[in-house]
Amino acid sequence: MYGSVSLRQLLPLLALLVGGFVLPMFTNEYYLYLGNVLMMYAVLAIGLDILMGWAGQFAFAHTAFFGLGCYTTALLNIKWGIPFMVGMPMAALLAGAVGVLVAIPATRMRDIYLALATFAFAEGMFWVFNTWEPVTGGSTGLRIISSNVLGFKVSNDVTAFPVSMALMCLMIAAAMYLSKSRLGREMSAVRDSEHVAMSCGIDVRRTKVIAFGISAIYAGVAGGMFTLAQSFASPEQFGFNTAILVLTMIVVGGMGTLPGVLIGVLILSMLPEVLRTTMRSYQIWQELVYGLILILSIMFMPRGIWGSLAGYFVKRDSSTSTVKRL
Repeated sequence: MYGSVSLRQLLPLLALLVGGFVLPMFTNEYYLYLGNVLMMYAVLAIGLDILMGWAGQFAFAHTAFFGLGCYTTALLNIKWGIPFMVGMPMAALLAGAVGVLVAIPATRMRDIYLALATFAFAEGMFWVFNTWEPVTGGSTGLRIISSNVLGFKVSNDVTAFPVSMALMCLMIAAAMYLSKSRLGREMSAVRDSEHVAMSCGIDVRRTKVIAFGISAIYAGVAGGMFTLAQSFASPEQFGFNTAILVLTMIVVGGMGTLPGVLIGVLILSMLPEVLRTTMRSYQIWQELVYGLILILSIMFMPRGIWGSLAGYFVKRDSSTSTVKRL
């Protein structure tokens, strides 16, 4: 499970990176828009999975850092003309710093108390986004201007697509290296048993705080990616519904597994669009079908899609080995 990331594991990311520059030449803008949304959710979901799936911390503050990354990146560009490649890292680091500050008191709590405390923080940030009109635009929202990336103006989904792809690949690669590192192993140990982790010399509280900070940085990067392909930001986009959607992505796909998270993002990002186009005459049933799919997934695949597939292949390999021995 652990070790170094091989070139073979990085090849799919290289292929995606090449595709990010090639696909805009042959794909219409609507599909590129969906791709930008999917890549943004991928980074956001990976960040939440680092906190919940790797470190085992059940927290609901992720959308607050998502909104913080979005508004900070946009405002740095609007107010001071700071380009995206400078403003987005600054926003991500700010989100990470706030995440650490929130984690210092929050990590003293566990389970439902941690969830309630972080949910309270998320609601507090939502209130700030919704009422601080001179800065965020309040409930009427904030108009986002076009970003400047390495001298190129990003003004639509076509020009945003390769930038989003590069950022997504970078964040996936960072998660892969993190999973193989000592810190990644410490997070997994804390998730499995805090008492055993402490007996092994792991500073449990420090590991939790770092997990919060890294998760918040991922959310801040996703917020910056939001400004690339969107021209308008409103507080509702960083509320409880988004938190539940991202949580559902990692649960349905397979919490604690990078492939599972990406599968969950792919399915649940595209599902609303598929339902809207295939059930246009029965729009009243779309939400019912969406909810039914989620319920059935959780009932029959408690380890998520990726966990169920992995379990199936392990059982099949075991059966094959037994038959060969007989």
